[in-house]
Amino acid sequence: MQHDELHTEQIILEAAEAEFLEKGYGNTKMVAIAKRAGVSHSMLHYYFKTKENLFQTIFLKKMQSFLQLLEGIFIRKLPFTETVRFIIETLFHFAEQNPQLPYFILNEILLNKKNRTLFLSIISPKIINNFSRLEKILINEIKKGAVRPIKPFDLMLNIISLNIFTFISLPVWEEIFSLRDKKMMKKMLDERRESNVQFVLNALKP
Repeated sequence: MQHDELHTEQIILEAAEAEFLEKGYGNTKMVAIAKRAGVSHSMLHYYFKTKENLFQTIFLKKMQSFLQLLEGIFIRKLPFTETVRFIIETLFHFAEQNPQLPYFILNEILLNKKNRTLFLSIISPKIINNFSRLEKILINEIKKGAVRPIKPFDLMLNIISLNIFTFISLPVWEEIFSLRDKKMMKKMLDERRESNVQFVLNALKP
């Protein structure tokens, strides 16, 4: 694929991502994506054929980038507490960089069986692989008495719940506390990230 084609494809993907996140999968129209990208409808069809193809491409790339970050943590073979810290911080940073994504996952994937099936088919293999890695080191730490007995699923659910709810609830806190100042917002999120880390680590202590 030539440089111009790569550039056009990237513009389309960025426009489609914005449309999906703003309007939801069901309400997003290919015509609107083409208009936002500044390309003709026929050109959009040439690159991606269908809205479903666009959806798959966008969220495959999103999830792959996140899962690659997770894999990098396990490859480093850090001590257990540092591994947990980096998992929490990685998920938090990813949500911070993609603040609309938690809403989309909730509304368009968790509550939509068709999209959920598609989403899981994309990410399941790598999720299972990373989960197995976490399970192995967690069981080892439990056997050593370094952490209290906890199921790997419960640990991951705790991490996901703490991090994702921060961003799902963020618009409410913005209204209540007028946290629209970017510096104040960044400070609050940094403090919340560290609070999540400490909450999970303290809960793991025997």
